[in-house]
Amino acid sequence: MSYTIIWERAASEGLKRLRARDGGAVKPLVKAINSLALNPEPDTSNKLGTTNLRRPRVGVYRATYEIDGGTVAIKILMVGSTAV
Repeated sequence: MSYTIIWERAASEGLKRLRARDGGAVKPLVKAINSLALNPEPDTSNKLGTTNLRRPRVGVYRATYEIDGGTVAIKILMVGSTAV
């Protein structure tokens, strides 16, 4: 089963800021997010508490997303980088 990736506005804006700051270095994060359509719970992501929220980390970058099994969608809620 394939999930639909839905980008929330805050996540899109966060990705824009990261691309402006770091250029192509964010490509692995985007690739990891796109791969969630086929595997929504990869080993590289951590579950956040008892919610449907998960957080993958790719290098210094991270995203927060929610799995919605009812509509077979993944909402990307936030994209950012960790403190250096």
